[in-house]
Amino acid sequence: MESTNIYEQEKGLALIDHQNYPEGIKEYMALEEAFLLQHLQGAKSLLEIGCGDGRYLEMLAPVVAEILGIDYAEYLVNVSRNRTKNLPNVNVIHGNAKDLQLLLSKTYQYATLAWNTIGNMPPEIHPDVFKGLAEWVEEKIFISTYQCSDAVMQERLKLYDNCGYQVNSINGNQVIMEDGEHTAYAYPINYFQDLMVSNHFSMETYELGFCGVMIVGTKQDFR
Repeated sequence: MESTNIYEQEKGLALIDHQNYPEGIKEYMALEEAFLLQHLQGAKSLLEIGCGDGRYLEMLAPVVAEILGIDYAEYLVNVSRNRTKNLPNVNVIHGNAKDLQLLLSKTYQYATLAWNTIGNMPPEIHPDVFKGLAEWVEEKIFISTYQCSDAVMQERLKLYDNCGYQVNSINGNQVIMEDGEHTAYAYPINYFQDLMVSNHFSMETYELGFCGVMIVGTKQDFR
């Protein structure tokens, strides 16, 4: 039986193909890449949650000493492993971000959840994800997500249309595609503030064009 997880199917790669991005999302991605390259330059270790097809693993390998990528979609894990097979400082594992205590054996200086990874996770697992980040990340977490606005929603819908996906329904900033096959959320900034504070992170935000926002959490004991 074919998986109902859109990222467990080859067609799911369309959603992470730059050629399908509308202009607002292209700008978001370019600013996100520049931000991460700047802030992770010289990092000793990085945990990338939601590594997808391995694009950021490949991009950051020259500037980070050691990278571990995790993704819940086994199909994408295999794509990432193939993409990074010649990068000795990169490892990729299959797993769910809510289970970091079962997946990890060491801490990491930084962690990233890039391009709306947090919005592709069921919200009920967010408390476990942030609890795990607080335990396994030494200094900072970088979370990139969509901003909440009508203009951003239109860009998101253009992306799905460009990829040939039908939208089943829209509920606020939640998009449900193809009979529930894939659900993507966006959340207001105060949603993350609560998660950060309860897990002992301070928080700063940086706009990534009109579509995106980078949320940087710094462990309070690190400061």
